[in-house]
Amino acid sequence: MTDKRASELLSENLTAIYGYAFSKLYDKDKVDDLASEIVYEIIVSARNLQNEEAFWGFAWKIAENTFRRFIRKSELAAQTVELTEENIGVYDLSPEQEYIQKETASQEIYLLRRELSLLKKTHREVCVAYYVDNKSCSQIANEQNISVEMVKYHLFKTRKLLKEGIGMTRTLGEKSYNPGTFRLDFWGDWNKYDSLFKRKLPGSIVLAAYYEAMTAEALSMELGVSMPYLEEEIEILEAAGVLKRTGDKYQTNIVIITDAYEKEFVKNTSAVYTAVAKSAFEKVASLLPRIRELDFHGNNYNDNRLLFGLLNLAFVKGYILAKEKSPLGNPNKLALGGNGWIFGYDNDYANHHFQGVTMETWNKSETAWFSAENYRVIKQAQMYDHYDFRNKAEAMCDAIHGKDANKDNPTLPWLIENKLILCDDNKLSANFLVFDNDVFEKVSSILSDIIEEVANCMIDISNKAERILAEHVPASLKGQCGDIAKIHHRLDVAAFLLEELIKENKLIVPNEKIPLCVWGVKK
Repeated sequence: MTDKRASELLSENLTAIYGYAFSKLYDKDKVDDLASEIVYEIIVSARNLQNEEAFWGFAWKIAENTFRRFIRKSELAAQTVELTEENIGVYDLSPEQEYIQKETASQEIYLLRRELSLLKKTHREVCVAYYVDNKSCSQIANEQNISVEMVKYHLFKTRKLLKEGIGMTRTLGEKSYNPGTFRLDFWGDWNKYDSLFKRKLPGSIVLAAYYEAMTAEALSMELGVSMPYLEEEIEILEAAGVLKRTGDKYQTNIVIITDAYEKEFVKNTSAVYTAVAKSAFEKVASLLPRIRELDFHGNNYNDNRLLFGLLNLAFVKGYILAKEKSPLGNPNKLALGGNGWIFGYDNDYANHHFQGVTMETWNKSETAWFSAENYRVIKQAQMYDHYDFRNKAEAMCDAIHGKDANKDNPTLPWLIENKLILCDDNKLSANFLVFDNDVFEKVSSILSDIIEEVANCMIDISNKAERILAEHVPASLKGQCGDIAKIHHRLDVAAFLLEELIKENKLIVPNEKIPLCVWGVKK
């Protein structure tokens, strides 16, 4: 902004500047001096201002700073006046001096409280016990289960830390006002980690300490959270194996799949899917007459619906084959119990292509099983909710066998309402493909070329993903990238292929509720 433009804006609002100066000073004879200094400082400083819309917010900040300097300068002049017989005596503080003293005292209290909030637990508790609760060193020693000499050491160390800290300029980090989003993913046999990140603070901790190890004090400033509240969260995350401590620093110990990584991954792999999707579709379409000759529930579905079901079957079987040809490593023994892998995302599942996947879920008697894949691209037609998992599985398998409705199963009304199951005269039937076991094996054999092609694509994609992911994680986590890439990306290949076919109008997603990507098998 030019000096001329700043002067124009000030001229239009000069009364406000004088009003501000008048409201701040008890000595009204100094109003002109203060107002003049404010105007000068605003004009000079406005040269660095790029956005005129921010002018007045900027100007009032300059006015406040100028007023403080004006008062301090006046106070200094009063302190250096030459003493004479006429002016020797006792004087009360001027209102301006009282303002400065109160402001200084308030600032000192704030700084002391700030530094106390950053002290480690033992330092903080010893300091509060001695100076606030007026306890003796021997009392504190008994309470803390340490020697009196250690109490004295902690007091000495605390005074030193407080003195150093009060003289520092500390700035709260971005996470103090923009905590970010962290979402956990679990792949294993027993998930005890689901409740760990129900609150924002644990997620903010792992995001803040991801690329660089940080002390608890540094995390406190970055997150804008005092140590008494932060220490407990750090302790929980460390015990869960999510944070790793080295010396006095903590670093996130799980891979975070970032939005930046996802964008680079898509950019480097998106061209792969077109040819595989085209090949899979053409092969399945050419095989429809042969497959329709087999005896199974759903062989009379229209082409679009049957193609959805068979392609999904081939994709899932391809995923299973990829795991056989290029398996995961041994599951990790997890700190909270169970075995598996944990990783996370720095977004609210924004890049996910599924809304839940259910594979090879058997009923209790092991006489039937089913698979249901909720691709995000077909959500208007299908959404198999995993809530009350076991009861839903029993109802789905009852429908596969065509049993009478079990009125005691609380999930049955929901399954019927969402058209996953049909009920006629209390008799259940599946509203999806159902195969006898031998027919299922025949269909799988017919689709074997497609299954093989999809499996190879999934392995290729996960290999590429591992290399890209290794460039986006801290050095200490590179060893986790292979398994995480296989877990996260191989099944996504199925989604990318389906999305490509829908985009090309080879498959049409109905607007009504129809389970497009569900199949069942009975013994």
